Amino acid sequence: MIEKLVMTREHWAQILTEVERVVPEEACGLLAGIDERVIESIPVTNTLHSRVRFRMEPLEQLKAFQRIEAQGWDLIGIYHSHPLGQDGPSQTDIDEAYYPEVVSVIVSGRDGDWRCRGFHIWDGQTHEVPVLIED
Repeated sequence: MIEKLVMTREHWAQILTEVERVVPEEACGLLAGIDERVIESIPVTNTLHSRVRFRMEPLEQLKAFQRIEAQGWDLIGIYHSHPLGQDGPSQTDIDEAYYPEVVSVIVSGRDGDWRCRGFHIWDGQTHEVPVLIED
């Protein structure tokens, strides 16, 4: 299991660009990397276009998985936003956590004041994972 997730400021900026682009809807995407280090952030369309829920567009998600595999990377994180401000997993996030080995990154905030927290979600339980943003 990943004990911490490390991304660059550039990855964080890419995620925030996507989050702000779709506000007030939830944004979502995949984090590809090796071990605990993010190499690429891949946004995926939220087909629900919801403020409180996300579902990744299947073809985009498949293409992202294929890219990750072709590059020899691993899926190490799945991110989504909570534009209404909740900074931890919702009950829906817990119920629909299908990849317990990866870090679920939640970007939360309002009015451009965004922050992120990471979690392992397994069997209805959550365990916080530090998310480090480096230069």
